[in-house]
Amino acid sequence: MEFLQAADRAALHVSVSQIKGFQSCPRRYQLRHVLGAKPEHRSANLVLGTAVHTALAGFYQALKGGVVPADEELFEAARLSLVEAAKQDPPILLEDGETLADLLATAEALVRTFLAGVERPDEVLAVEVPFFMDIIEPDSGVILEEQLTGYIDAVVRFGDDLVVLEHKTAARAWSQDQLDFDLQVALYQAATDAARVRLQVVCKTRVPKLMLHDLVRSQQEQREAVVIVCRVLDAIRAGAFWPAPGWACKTCEYRKQCRG
Repeated sequence: MEFLQAADRAALHVSVSQIKGFQSCPRRYQLRHVLGAKPEHRSANLVLGTAVHTALAGFYQALKGGVVPADEELFEAARLSLVEAAKQDPPILLEDGETLADLLATAEALVRTFLAGVERPDEVLAVEVPFFMDIIEPDSGVILEEQLTGYIDAVVRFGDDLVVLEHKTAARAWSQDQLDFDLQVALYQAATDAARVRLQVVCKTRVPKLMLHDLVRSQQEQREAVVIVCRVLDAIRAGAFWPAPGWACKTCEYRKQCRG
């Protein structure tokens, strides 16, 4: 699996999450990655997602070693992640009336839902693994100074198929538009040559549910994703950082600094 190897040349790096973050709000990208502004708080959803990811990584790491982990071990991994997060700065931004105990209960419920519905792979090849990919301008064929990097949650095999797994926590099931146009899917498939990318979305609905989505991007769609990366890098180099007001501003960790 060549994509699991470290890059063999010195280069600037831009991550898939940074590209998506710029698309969401260039001004937030500037505050975080260019100016190094201190965040005012941390999102409860982000902290919760990290806790669930920690448990799921433990699940696949155990399977990779030929062990089926006990459910309680995974619940404890999520709990410890949240407890440690609560001790750190900046503070976690909780919703009105929400407590750390609520987050702990939600984390266990989400992990429990995942374990009840997940399809175990035939083989786990790698867990929480970084990748590096040269960015080649599609029109000119020029290799950019920057390399694209990211962390893949797990690489597995189902039968003969190499599959990239990505874990997501969400307030609700993803819409068809989200599934059709998510940039990460195309870039991860381009980086790995995987047969498909499986999104495992654990939904924080009143009764939690697990949604499994097997997604495949065509060569043209992968090319278009690389074009988007190139154009985002053009904007970053040009210092084009405009605000993108919207629903996300309510919980943005740079809200006060953005408004000046």
